[in-house]
Amino acid sequence: MTAKVVPLRTAAVDDGQAPLVVPRLVAPGPEMTDEQLKTARQEQIRLIAQNEVALSARVARTIHEKWAPVEDWVGAVLTSGGEEGDEAIEANGEPFVGIAPRENALELVEPWRQMQDALRKPYLPDRLDCVVEAHLSVMLLTLDVDPALPVTRRQAEAANLPLELLFAKGQAFTSVRDEPVDDAVLLDAAREHRRLVDEQADSLLESALEAVRKHAFDACAGVVLSLGEKGEAVTVVPKEKARRIVADHPFLARRLDRPPRRRSLPDGREALALPILVWAKGHLSVTFRDFVERT
Repeated sequence: MTAKVVPLRTAAVDDGQAPLVVPRLVAPGPEMTDEQLKTARQEQIRLIAQNEVALSARVARTIHEKWAPVEDWVGAVLTSGGEEGDEAIEANGEPFVGIAPRENALELVEPWRQMQDALRKPYLPDRLDCVVEAHLSVMLLTLDVDPALPVTRRQAEAANLPLELLFAKGQAFTSVRDEPVDDAVLLDAAREHRRLVDEQADSLLESALEAVRKHAFDACAGVVLSLGEKGEAVTVVPKEKARRIVADHPFLARRLDRPPRRRSLPDGREALALPILVWAKGHLSVTFRDFVERT
């Protein structure tokens, strides 16, 4: 590889408007053409989208075990081995996906001084810097991870649900488990949380339209509780009510309180990101979905 590094974005602004994935630097392979570099970048973005849930699950363990803060870790998605061969590739042919302390990542990107300099300190709080390799090109980006965190029985019993959801308390909390949490459990919970939010998008929209008659959209949050075989409880409530549910999870509380992300669409309408709190499989998460204002 070459030591050349091309900057993609330099400004670090934590104003709530940063995209979910922020490409920052790219180190092309030797003698890559512009077309080859474009193909590599497209593959790197695809890889990060494909493996974002797995990275989030690994971050969940660091938070659950009270290790270093999220921004002190660096993720990696690698499709080929380094000097020691193809050890980065799993037996099933899938890319290697993992996270490591920042000092370990500095060793990984040692051939590219600019990339090392960019990794010496976190780019944005509560976000994960990631190194993604594809087609002999390496990209550094910053990812908005979405971990689903385990809930203890004590936290479940003490949870302060909004009045709109009190009927669901006993049913929703039956999923709390006492056995130790492993990587497979964390990954399964993260996948289930995504599935529930996608499945309940229409119900969340209907609840949001009802909620904004009384509250500003920016002050609202969605809530999805899994009731097991009985379905899901879905509502949109003022953020202060949702905040009570995540009171024992500072990382999730900070996600809930982020400034609302907005973006303009080509037709002139505005898309606003609604934070959505999910309780399912004995885990809590706060994710975001864009809703578009009506014309």
